[in-house]
Amino acid sequence: MKKIDELYLVIIGCGKVGGNVSSIASSMGHSVVVIDKEESSFENLSPDFTGFSIVGDATEKDVLENAKINKADYVLVLTHDDNTNFLISLMCKYYFGAKKIITRVYDPDNVSLFQEYDIEIISPTLLIIGELKRILVGDLL
Repeated sequence: MKKIDELYLVIIGCGKVGGNVSSIASSMGHSVVVIDKEESSFENLSPDFTGFSIVGDATEKDVLENAKINKADYVLVLTHDDNTNFLISLMCKYYFGAKKIITRVYDPDNVSLFQEYDIEIISPTLLIIGELKRILVGDLL
């Protein structure tokens, strides 16, 4: 039986960000499944990671089915490619009916496309620009 506070997370992409987020969520007691094409990427997980890892291409339907995307409270799509992230996000949303998808978008020009499909995004590029702007404006005052 699922604890009230426990979330079921599927994290696609186990690079530095995906590995760290997966490890943190696992250490907090959440159920985590992490997917990556490269088995070596799972080295980014902490030694005490208690979730599941799936070696596979998340653009393939059976890989997402094995991760039980349709039951996930959150799907985090964190690969290094905007096009791949867009395709996976759409599959999760429209094919599997994922409840909440958060996707990394590198190119700010792509943000509006993701937003058009009501996919929540986080853009490292825009975060850096915003932070640098905040620092520079503070120093110029």
